[in-house]
Amino acid sequence: MTKSMTAAVIKQWGGAAMFEIAQLPIPDLEADDVLIKVAYAGVNPADWKMREGHLASAMPNAKFPLVLGVDASGVVVATSKNVTEFSEGDRVASATNMFSAGKPGSYAEYLVVDKCRVALIPADMTLESASTIPTAGVTAWQALFGAEKGALRKGESKKILINGASGGVGSFAVQLAKWAGAEVATTCSGANLDYVKSLGADFPIDYKTQSISDEISKWAPNGLNLIVDTISADSLADPVALLKRGGRLVNIATLTDDGDVEAQIAEAKERGVEKILAFVDDASFGAEIREIVNLVEAGELSLPHTEFFELGDVVRAHEKLETGHVKGKLALWVSGDQ
Repeated sequence: MTKSMTAAVIKQWGGAAMFEIAQLPIPDLEADDVLIKVAYAGVNPADWKMREGHLASAMPNAKFPLVLGVDASGVVVATSKNVTEFSEGDRVASATNMFSAGKPGSYAEYLVVDKCRVALIPADMTLESASTIPTAGVTAWQALFGAEKGALRKGESKKILINGASGGVGSFAVQLAKWAGAEVATTCSGANLDYVKSLGADFPIDYKTQSISDEISKWAPNGLNLIVDTISADSLADPVALLKRGGRLVNIATLTDDGDVEAQIAEAKERGVEKILAFVDDASFGAEIREIVNLVEAGELSLPHTEFFELGDVVRAHEKLETGHVKGKLALWVSGDQ
């Protein structure tokens, strides 16, 4: 096997134009690692924030030239001696080690990643589809079901609002909440109303032409049990007012637009509800990816609308990503022979 790989890299923090296509050495395997030939790399909001340098303090081991990308799908081509769970030829989805270990991300032909962040995918799931799952799917899963986050249990009849339902995390969150038995209201633009309805939304709201608070007061006059806000701390005018006493507001951490978190938590407590700033816990990443894969395989979950770009077109993908108005997911096509 060749010892080099093609990758999209940045050599300094900055705008989308910072990307270059370069040849880099394939990273070495360590004790619990898997080497994946990347077919597709998911593109997530965290990627442009990393590129701009907003997350530099959380990446102390990052070195330039830096390969971004936190999601991948592909085929296992090698494993370290401690890995028995995966074998050469396995088709997998994975989240990368960019934060925890400072290893190169998925915008490259090859990815080295710890085995605990990898999940097998079934033969009838395409690698294109699998690339959409890791970050967006697990973020939604944890926001809804995590004990310290949404704490939703399957079979509970609760009223939930997914704010920003047409994006990657929102696309998963709507369906997972419905799978759990909740009634789901959503916000999105009018252009995406049909899309969120197709995901199962019970009460879609066009935030551009309708008052979210007025509509929710009609649909849930006694208040909501849970809000999952996938956008930012100030995207809803007064989210606490939409919740019933004892309800929870789970804000997915943006790391760039989270407001005065301590003050917001204190205010929510005074008003009888709980606000949680939700970060992804990567302790069970592989297992949670597999949970979502199983739901897709069982026909309980559809994967989000996805727009694909070639690796060499990564600048355009990031420019679209930064608009904040992506329907579903974006991904990069990396290896043409997968």
